[in-house]
Amino acid sequence: MLLAFGAATAGAQTAAPAAMAAPMNFQQVVERVVAKGYSDVREVERKSEKLYEVSARDGQGRRVELYVDARSGEVLREEVKR
Repeated sequence: MLLAFGAATAGAQTAAPAAMAAPMNFQQVVERVVAKGYSDVREVERKSEKLYEVSARDGQGRRVELYVDARSGEVLREEVKR
C-alpha cells in the first residue's frame, strides 16, 4: 500500500508544475495556433486565466472560433462559423 501511495504522490508531483505554469501571452497564443495550421488570426480574447478565444481560419479556409488552453496552447474546442 505504501508503494501505491508513493507512486501516486510521484505522479502528482510531476503533473503539478504543468498545472501551475504561467498563462501564455497573446503573441504566444497566436504563434501556437499558427503552428497548428490555422491562419488569418483576427481576434484573440482572454476569457480567463485558463482560456483564450481565438478567431482564425482553418486549413480549409473556413472561419473558426477556437478555445485554447492558456497554459499549454492546446486547442480545446473548434467551432466552424457560418
